[in-house]
Amino acid sequence: MEEAILGRIQLLDCTLRDGGYINDWCFGESAIKDITDKMVQSGVDIVEIGFLKNEPYQKDRCVFNSVEQVKKVIGKKKEGVKYAVMCEVVNPLPLELLAPADKDSADIIRVIIWKTKHDEQGNVVDALQEGFEYCKGIVEKGYKLCVQPARVSQYSDKEFVAMVKQFSILNPLAIYVVDSWGTQNPENLLHYMHLADENMPKHISLGYHGHNNMMQALAAAQTMIHEKFQRDIIIDASVYGIGRGAGNLNIEIIAKYMNEQCGKQYDIEKILRIYENYIKDVYAIEPWGYSIPFYLTARYECNPNYARYCIKNELPISLFENALKKLNAFDKIIYSPKILEDIRK
Repeated sequence: MEEAILGRIQLLDCTLRDGGYINDWCFGESAIKDITDKMVQSGVDIVEIGFLKNEPYQKDRCVFNSVEQVKKVIGKKKEGVKYAVMCEVVNPLPLELLAPADKDSADIIRVIIWKTKHDEQGNVVDALQEGFEYCKGIVEKGYKLCVQPARVSQYSDKEFVAMVKQFSILNPLAIYVVDSWGTQNPENLLHYMHLADENMPKHISLGYHGHNNMMQALAAAQTMIHEKFQRDIIIDASVYGIGRGAGNLNIEIIAKYMNEQCGKQYDIEKILRIYENYIKDVYAIEPWGYSIPFYLTARYECNPNYARYCIKNELPISLFENALKKLNAFDKIIYSPKILEDIRK
């Protein structure tokens, strides 16, 4: 019997991109460059520099509206490291404004796709085809594509398999299992991972992006590693877990684990310098991390911005939970602070 060939395990840093939800991506021009450089020096496999969006560029924010701005942050590329940026289909950089890929540009564009969206009348309409066409344009521009289906838990098995097969046609670098709101335990996430693994070609990597609203991200990543998929896998993480909601998987923890369990040689000291020089100051102003309000938004599968409102305004937990229980399907997804303002009156 032929021995199974295990895939590579790669680590993607999303400190600047997902961390930007905490400070509106205002890390500062020199910090953006230094965080990128130090993360490259740490040996992380993929470094995500920020968002591509159709909005005015500010040099102190890692939100870009042209590839030329991204190139300045990247500088001279290091061999063996891939550089990424992210787009979101609901607010994309128009493809006509995206320059074709070249040797100095970002290697990878990750695209957040949505299963559905609400039209102007509030009706739920399909959004996957729009996402597919946008992703197709990314590939035609010469970039490697990562497909990031938001809120994987909203897909039935049949729907998820259909999505995987549809986007596999584009030959992306990776298709992800994305736990946007940190609602899923490792067993549930592994179920989706196997659905993807069984329904896409072996040359496509399997990715995982998690959030810590229920403190499950590390366990899910470790479970994925030990499942020994016969394809390449990519795991997202950030320094000190900086990111939306309760934050992401901590890169300093998973990198140490991968050094010990997977024979990696990530330089943890470089990662700690990023925390010391930049991230701890962001945390002092706008902290993130596990809390009961974030737990409750995950439990009831609601937008985590409700939890941040609860924390900032010191709402009683019982009132907050009752409000979440009463949210309709639309308000669970689209954050409306007025709902919580009303219960304070």
